Amino acid sequence: MTDTAAPQRKLGAIFAGRSGRKSYWRVVGPILLAMCAALAFDLLVLGPEIYEETTTSKSLLTGEISVEVRQVTDYGPRLASSIVGWLCVLPLLVMLTRRVHDIGYPSYFAWIAVFCAFLAPTIAATLSSLVAYASIPLALIVGFLTGLPATILSAVALLIIFLWGFAPSEPGEYEYGPCPVEADQ
Repeated sequence: MTDTAAPQRKLGAIFAGRSGRKSYWRVVGPILLAMCAALAFDLLVLGPEIYEETTTSKSLLTGEISVEVRQVTDYGPRLASSIVGWLCVLPLLVMLTRRVHDIGYPSYFAWIAVFCAFLAPTIAATLSSLVAYASIPLALIVGFLTGLPATILSAVALLIIFLWGFAPSEPGEYEYGPCPVEADQ
């Protein structure tokens, strides 16, 4: 007796193979639109996050303690962007992995690019926030020293991810499978 049920695909099989430019943009295009729409929703509908920040300082000369309260407006991503980002990370990673296979690179290039584009800024911001519990001036220094390189790294990685979507396919069949462009003809 033969089993007619469809075979179970393992997670590795999803990342295997190649993806041409057309199929890549059919999946990644809507993902990018969803991320932009979520960010627009966060900024336009939910509005910026406004909170008060209190700074206490002590004068070294007089010993006088001063308290400064100021209002801070944060125009960063919020709830909708976080939800959409987490929902889209796996399909984006799958398509990007298959795309780098198609242009002749190993899959870890895609994983490094996604890490640099999305996780490096998050790690830098988290580190800065943790240091803020100890000292606000130190948090500003750590934020600048980690945040600026993480932002530049993220921008470069996003540019590379974008450009990979337009790179031509490697002709012929090799370890990642047949060329999707040649298979369509």
